[in-house]
Amino acid sequence: MKTVQVTFWMYALALRRSWESVCKNWIVSFAPLAYAFILWLTVATVARLGFIGGIVLMLVSQACVSSGLYLIENIVRMGKTNFDDFVKGFSVYLWELVRISFILWIPLRIAKIALAELPNGGLMLALIEITLYVLLNPVPEFIYQTRSSGLELLGASYNFIVENWIEWFIPNIALTILGYLLLSALSLLTLGLPGFGQFFVVSFGLGLCLSYIMVFRGFLFAELNGTTRRSRAYRYDANA
Repeated sequence: MKTVQVTFWMYALALRRSWESVCKNWIVSFAPLAYAFILWLTVATVARLGFIGGIVLMLVSQACVSSGLYLIENIVRMGKTNFDDFVKGFSVYLWELVRISFILWIPLRIAKIALAELPNGGLMLALIEITLYVLLNPVPEFIYQTRSSGLELLGASYNFIVENWIEWFIPNIALTILGYLLLSALSLLTLGLPGFGQFFVVSFGLGLCLSYIMVFRGFLFAELNGTTRRSRAYRYDANA
């Protein structure tokens, strides 16, 4: 019973801090729209470049992820971010993201080739990808909150999930479902608006939901990483 109380106290703390942080930095909600435009422009530019175009698109995609992580990092650590962070962020974690993508691409490519001829190869590959998604789910937070890198980072993510999978996935799944329902409701409520108006409102809503979820993950990760259920119980008692 005490563990449940401590866990919900931790959730409440992370939810409140996330709400306060996102309200102060609501402009970040437009960042996903900016990244989508950058990717669209990149695709239109390199579509005919074949293999080279694919590499450029991959680098731009990872740069956008890097920028997003840097924005979330500044919100979680300092409570604020700005346009300079948006621009600077494109290079901050770019090569770490490329390194991780390459490390994962090699075994996935081998698995895809090895399973291609098997009757249930597609299903087995899907199960492998789902397993990796689960075990490496907190990788974004490890990138900007720890000094782990490469294989060490992937190993740390695995250990984190093994120790905290209940505390980590319950609120993340709940927030994802809630975000989906809110966006569906927002889409219905804006049906009467002109096309651009609906697109703008729904895009802002999507960005707001993504920002809140990622900031919440950041605060929750900070509470869970490097702690145990016993140490969190001591902290709960100290703040009771």
